[in-house]
Amino acid sequence: MIPIEVRSQMNALESEIQEFAERRINFALDHLRRIRHISISLKDVNGPKGGIDKHCRIIAKIGAASMVLDETQPDWQSAVARAIHRLDRNASQQSQRISKSKHPKPQWDRLRTANRQAGSQATRASKTAFQVHRGS
Repeated sequence: MIPIEVRSQMNALESEIQEFAERRINFALDHLRRIRHISISLKDVNGPKGGIDKHCRIIAKIGAASMVLDETQPDWQSAVARAIHRLDRNASQQSQRISKSKHPKPQWDRLRTANRQAGSQATRASKTAFQVHRGS
């Protein structure tokens, strides 16, 4: 389970936000084993005026790096859900890039050339062995 820290200006909703965020994170990010810690900050930008003003910032510690995502939506559930979705997408892409760099694709031209050379050497060796056996 990923440790999650939630900070919010909406103190009355903090436990509800914590539960919502934990459910979303555990569902969406369960496949990413390298995430060490997630910090979520929520802020009501316009206060009681309303509007698209719920700002969510997620800071995720992934391996030795950190990933920061900002999202602003009309309500805090949408802001948290969208930020977690973006974190999942970005962390998955980063994970794929890392795995590709650790396991590069084989360079087929070099392999083909090496196989041809090995094949021609084997063919020469078998011809020589046949000639020696025949007594030529």
